[in-house]
Amino acid sequence: MRFNSKELINVAIQPAKFFTKEGPLYIRNGNGGWLRKSEGYQEKWCRLRGNLLFYFKGRDLLSDPQGVIVLEQCFIQEEYREIQPHAFCVVFVGEEHNQYFAAHSTDQRDEWVALLQQASYESLRGQLKSLRGQLIARTGRDPINEQRHGILDLGDPMDLQQVEPMLEMSLACSDLPKTVSGKAPSTFITISVVTPPETEWTKCGQTEIIDSNSDPFYLMTVVFEASSRVSVITRLRATLYEIREKPNGAVMPMGSALCSFRDIVTSPENRLELTIMSADGRSIGGTITLFLWELDLPAPPKNTTIQKEKSVTNSIPRQTSTRKKKALSLTQDSFYKALYCCPISKTYRYPNTDGAIVVVQEIMVESKLSFNLPQQLMMLYLQEEKNWFEELDRLANLNEEYEAARKEVIAEHVKLNATYRATLEFFKNYRGAQFKRSMDKTDKQLEFVPTNLHLQMLKVEENMADGRDASYDIVTFGAPAAHPHKFRHGGLLKLLHNTPEEHQNAIRPRSQVPSAKDASGQLNTIKEIVEQQLDKVVTAAKDYSLDAVKCVLLVLNEKLQEFLITCDTAYFETTYTSYKSALEPKRGAINGSETSSILSAESTHSKIVTPEDKWTFDGVGFVKIDAEERGKPGTWQGMKHQIEDCFEVLQQSVEMLPHNATATERCHATVSSVQTLRDAVNHLHTQARISISFTRMKEEHSNLAFNMALKYRRDVAFSQALTAATCGVIAKLRQCIDQKGFVRQLRTIGMIVHFESLLSTYGEEMGMLEDMTVAINDLNKVTFHVREMSNPEGDPTPTVTGDRSKVIVNVPLSSAMCSKVSAELFHNFQFKVVPIIFSVGLNEEQTLAELIGDTSIQENTNRENMSKLQKYYDLFVHEFSPDDRPKSQSPVTLDILVSSLAHHVQLKSHKNMEILQISSELTRRMNGVRFTSCKSAKDRTAMSVTLEQCSLLQKEHQMDPKIFQHLLDTMRSDGIRRDNVRKNLVHTNKYAFSKMQLRAFPKLYRPPDRTFGKQAAS
Repeated sequence: MRFNSKELINVAIQPAKFFTKEGPLYIRNGNGGWLRKSEGYQEKWCRLRGNLLFYFKGRDLLSDPQGVIVLEQCFIQEEYREIQPHAFCVVFVGEEHNQYFAAHSTDQRDEWVALLQQASYESLRGQLKSLRGQLIARTGRDPINEQRHGILDLGDPMDLQQVEPMLEMSLACSDLPKTVSGKAPSTFITISVVTPPETEWTKCGQTEIIDSNSDPFYLMTVVFEASSRVSVITRLRATLYEIREKPNGAVMPMGSALCSFRDIVTSPENRLELTIMSADGRSIGGTITLFLWELDLPAPPKNTTIQKEKSVTNSIPRQTSTRKKKALSLTQDSFYKALYCCPISKTYRYPNTDGAIVVVQEIMVESKLSFNLPQQLMMLYLQEEKNWFEELDRLANLNEEYEAARKEVIAEHVKLNATYRATLEFFKNYRGAQFKRSMDKTDKQLEFVPTNLHLQMLKVEENMADGRDASYDIVTFGAPAAHPHKFRHGGLLKLLHNTPEEHQNAIRPRSQVPSAKDASGQLNTIKEIVEQQLDKVVTAAKDYSLDAVKCVLLVLNEKLQEFLITCDTAYFETTYTSYKSALEPKRGAINGSETSSILSAESTHSKIVTPEDKWTFDGVGFVKIDAEERGKPGTWQGMKHQIEDCFEVLQQSVEMLPHNATATERCHATVSSVQTLRDAVNHLHTQARISISFTRMKEEHSNLAFNMALKYRRDVAFSQALTAATCGVIAKLRQCIDQKGFVRQLRTIGMIVHFESLLSTYGEEMGMLEDMTVAINDLNKVTFHVREMSNPEGDPTPTVTGDRSKVIVNVPLSSAMCSKVSAELFHNFQFKVVPIIFSVGLNEEQTLAELIGDTSIQENTNRENMSKLQKYYDLFVHEFSPDDRPKSQSPVTLDILVSSLAHHVQLKSHKNMEILQISSELTRRMNGVRFTSCKSAKDRTAMSVTLEQCSLLQKEHQMDPKIFQHLLDTMRSDGIRRDNVRKNLVHTNKYAFSKMQLRAFPKLYRPPDRTFGKQAAS
């Protein structure tokens, strides 16, 4: 260890305020200590500063410093075996000799031991890491900004205003000196500021690294946010660094340039060129050029303007500048403020092929829906469980076998209900971050929350006369899957379609339960209409005329026929017969207590039936009806005929009335018959519901544990998928609601939601892909209802209603947004989403799957979804003219894109990433919503999203192909996706790739050097 003794002596004799503790201690000489003059303990004055323990020759401070002990790689322990009382020892790891001390009292010893234990750098770093992790877990934001060398970032994580850009600076260098080897240097620039009377420089940002260039123009700009508080007296320091050893990232400062903001704003066009100076004040050769833009913000809120001093001369003048641009404001939009938080922003500028400057801003925000929608889904699931308990309670008088089965089913649902209640209670009490980190994806308490859900926006402005502003959104989140439940037996797709023989009766593709739910829902709807018509019969008899009653009877007859036709399916009769056979046999009762209400009506009706009722017209002639079949009220057909007979009695009663019958006579003739008919309809409807419940109970019980686990797993995956889908759909509504034809498209053919999967088909990721595929397909049962908020200051958070078979998401919009749509189109505005998923594995595991594994799930998924996309495209081009479609600068037409995608889907080639790229472009050009997922939406997702953004800039905003790779590397090394990695892993911002892994990646999906390193999987 090298040290300067004079400097250490200087440190040792500084004033007491610089030391943690000082006082006399006994130090042991010899036998393990470093002091060898004599044995035993000697009293010496000791002083502790940081991790340095100084000791002096004498017992007071007046003596000279004798030595210092560096408290690293050691631990402190009390020593009770020493002769000297109150002793303790500093034990050094890996060393033979330790140092023994003793204090004057037990209290002093305990105080010294506690302070010495906390003195080491390792201890302080551990404390910092623990506190930092706790703050990130609670707020979702790292309190230490890595880009500012450890400066605390005290901004409000929920305040979008914190990233509002006030000033923006571009940088360039020219004539930089070559390296010793004669090559152009690889450089980057950092910008730091200080505003007098402060003396500490604060780093505001830095550019990307440009390799081997003596005249670099940096694409990444430095943004001074609202919290920067700069004024014209603020000093600015631009420091130029050289990357000496690229693989290891050794950085050496080349020089710096100093100026004030007044110097910049008073220079022509806010452009200032400065000479680069070394640390000793000599010119190293070359210059740094600063370009400053003051951004126009529409009516900035209070306390968000650039910090101004009391003197007018200290404020930045709002002069005209050809380099101003309209700010990409988030704080002015109450919609974004209510639904999003914790924004991160990065800005770039590049010249397009026409020489005009294009301004690009990346913004990434967390969605407050991450925990809100799963909480609402828990309430929906609990309500459905409550309804199911009520249905199970109706299954009375079952025989011993089925009664035992019913109790077992109830017991399992009680457990499920308790789990949902515990999850709901957790969500209600949750006060942490608004997103789930990738390392928490196996946390059972957070399993319904999508992993690492963020909305990423790319905002583009072209600074030229015919330029256009554009915005492109991508929702990124981890694959919706039940990670805590593992994938030992595969995912949902395998469990649903490839179940073992003993499971097929319980869960099968053509299970009776889904069709029964549809039929039951249809039956409920028609039954409600029949009830309304029965009420109208009574109202017409009481308040109107006989002709009005007959007109209502005609409509009632039509609705009754619909009701009976729905009941005429073989399924209902089969389930009812099965239910009846499971009842406990009772003498003298047809159907127990549940049929008691209809017995009196049946006996009354039997007295009115005439012999003519035993004949019916079959279309050719009259045929005789089997009296036994028609008269049995306990059979399904018997209950149907009971309704027909009751209606005929009602019709005959009305026909027998004279034309001038009074209201009393009309009521006397209809009220009792209407009630009898109502009872018959209710009885059949009740029996249908009970029969369906019985069948559902049998199917669940056939393999109860498996079925319940499958149901829960599906709920988990669907919750994640619905939350992400809602986040993307709402953002798309906000962005495009004023575009021509957009609302009509949603009402006519729905909104396409495109999910891009980068999961492999090997190992656990195969199971994740199976879960994801089912969860995405389950979005077919989701309907979005858009309504206008009654209160302009109301909450725009969507609400979820319905049940598992039909989920309704209610989206409130402000009056200002709704006014952009015609009243005719906005009335009863609802639409379905059309979910499609394309998957192409990216990593080395996919290489193994292609060589020795199974890729059929990927191929089948892509083919099936190509068919869905083709159908949507056919409807899109048929319904909407080119004028009603989104505009594009790309020369490639939609039909070419569709043909090309179909070709690549059928083509069996190695990691065909064209499938993802073409389908993404096709989705955007049909007003669709884009989603990208890998296991945790952190590493592979970053590669895909940045590539898509650069492709959009090249195709839609004329980015020079020569800039493409440089901007792509810049977004990956210094863009917001690196911040996403840091948010998830806390201790690092490097992508979790190794060099060996990256050899299996397609070239366009590889990160630049210095940005990756193999870590624990997350």
